[in-house]
Amino acid sequence: MAVSGWGCHAFRPSAPRELTVERVDLVGDFTTNALSYGRDAGNSIRMGDDVLWVFGDTFTWADMHCATAAWSTVEQPTELIEPVDTWFGSLPFYAFSPEETAYNESRDPPECCGLHAQCEPGKPYCRCPADTDCTTRIALWPGDLLALDEDRAVQVYEKVQIGSAPWDFHHLGTGVATVGHGDIAARRPLDPSGSPLLVFGEGEPNFLRAVLVEEDSQRTAYLYAVTNRQDCGVDIALARVDLDDVFDRDAYQFWSGGGWSSSLDDAVPILRQINGGLGSVTWNDHLGSYLSALNDICTGGSALILRTAPRPEGPWSEPVVIDISPLGATVDAYAGQIHSSLGSGRDLVFTFYQPDPVEVGRVRIGRLRLR
Repeated sequence: MAVSGWGCHAFRPSAPRELTVERVDLVGDFTTNALSYGRDAGNSIRMGDDVLWVFGDTFTWADMHCATAAWSTVEQPTELIEPVDTWFGSLPFYAFSPEETAYNESRDPPECCGLHAQCEPGKPYCRCPADTDCTTRIALWPGDLLALDEDRAVQVYEKVQIGSAPWDFHHLGTGVATVGHGDIAARRPLDPSGSPLLVFGEGEPNFLRAVLVEEDSQRTAYLYAVTNRQDCGVDIALARVDLDDVFDRDAYQFWSGGGWSSSLDDAVPILRQINGGLGSVTWNDHLGSYLSALNDICTGGSALILRTAPRPEGPWSEPVVIDISPLGATVDAYAGQIHSSLGSGRDLVFTFYQPDPVEVGRVRIGRLRLR
């Protein structure tokens, strides 16, 4: 099993090791030259000797951005360097289109939309007529990054319409952006109409988790989506596409149970009604298998859920539950993921987001040692 310097691996059949975690340690928190005081998520990719980190909702003293980015070195991955605005806050990673900007600037939902605490059961908003528009803004949330080469990457992202009530998120589509070595902002390709390109649209799965595989000199992106949510139980759909065709919706294929189909209608879940989801997916050299990691509110936050599989489509193992409460993770922690940008052997770096009532919250960094 060979791993390139920029995150793609060649698949070779091998006898996988049993997944056993020997120890879990806290590395700490990120430091940054910016005055941002809270941000979540934390996807990463290695480019040469540097690591690009892309975060989700980021709060600065002047504004809130739905995504920001920073660079670090492989030797000092937690020490972030990023350009700042005039208030020394982080800069946005995605640029909104004129239509998205106009939508966000025009949103001023009535007061009733925010009074969710006293809502009667079954009503989405308090004291609002049924046809009240309670959406507040459009957000662009980052997903996984895939290396095109040592100096360029693509990133899947989700376009979301956000309402006033907690967890009121409406999926509008999945796009693919590009970013180069040293860039601090992504480029969103445009469709023929001049709007940012969405590879998957409203009502289709949000393929945001991804792993890049090289087989027979072909580089294939495998993308995972959460579907059919029933409270905390979800199904996992799987798509694949040649990396060179990642912007072409017609080039995608979907796991149909025993093979691949070009029709999304033929898609069959690779996992059904699992708790929370599958999470990040990486290849692990030491295990000789794919490894997923997840923590969110549905796992109890303080539990990091690991699974292994011989191939991207599975079969995926039963979950291995790792207690990360000694690292400060509470029941409302989320966004746990492993970063192959910082290794794929016995010692693995992972992050999770820990909310904080005073400082909004921060991304914390831990290390897993496999047996």
